[in-house]
Amino acid sequence: MSFADQADAAVVFARTSNPEGGSRGVSAFFVDLNEKGISRTHFDDIGTKPVGRGSVFFDDVYVPAENMMAEQDRAFGSIMAGFDFSRALIGLECLGAAQASVDETWAYVQERQAFGAPLAQYQGVSFPLAEAETQLTMMRQLCYYTLNLRDQNLPHTSQAAMCKWYLPKTCCEIIHQCLILHGHYGYTTDLPHHQRYNDVLGLQIGDGTAQIQKLVIAREKVGRIALQYDNKPKGAAK
Repeated sequence: MSFADQADAAVVFARTSNPEGGSRGVSAFFVDLNEKGISRTHFDDIGTKPVGRGSVFFDDVYVPAENMMAEQDRAFGSIMAGFDFSRALIGLECLGAAQASVDETWAYVQERQAFGAPLAQYQGVSFPLAEAETQLTMMRQLCYYTLNLRDQNLPHTSQAAMCKWYLPKTCCEIIHQCLILHGHYGYTTDLPHHQRYNDVLGLQIGDGTAQIQKLVIAREKVGRIALQYDNKPKGAAK
């Protein structure tokens, strides 16, 4: 959980109806994290350290009924609607880090020389950066397109999932290339590329992994037939 060791309260989602009800049986609760029976741990992450991720454990914690937020058994839909927004924003967050590394690398390869010529003159240096600029331009438009669909109250679940799996992965690859183009100096902590890489790497996990996003895209394309666990033959073991 993000801010696990910093937050005073959390929105906790818990099942409040028949387990057979699937997603239509989850409610949201406001929970004071200082209540008796709640303990927390801290993860020493390699990136995005200010977020303070960790685990939260509940041991016989009492949460009064008045702490329920919104309508009972209907919280799951709100969660998913929030993901459709946050996943596009996460894409832009990754893109900002990658674009900064690309801009800095363009400046570096113009200044740094090898064999009497600036590095930018060599195609092995300039071509990866040209590819990165192309990818960044396309990915930026995907995020903007997704947010524009949201502004118009049009379906955008599939596009948000595309933003979430493709941008963190591709931006990591771009930052990796920028680090290498700086030579060994890029491998030091004097430059920001390693930290950006670690920060973006973590965003391949949070808000849903690439595998989940691809499953969401498939489901939006062909329906629930794409969900393996939702299409067991009649009489099959659960």
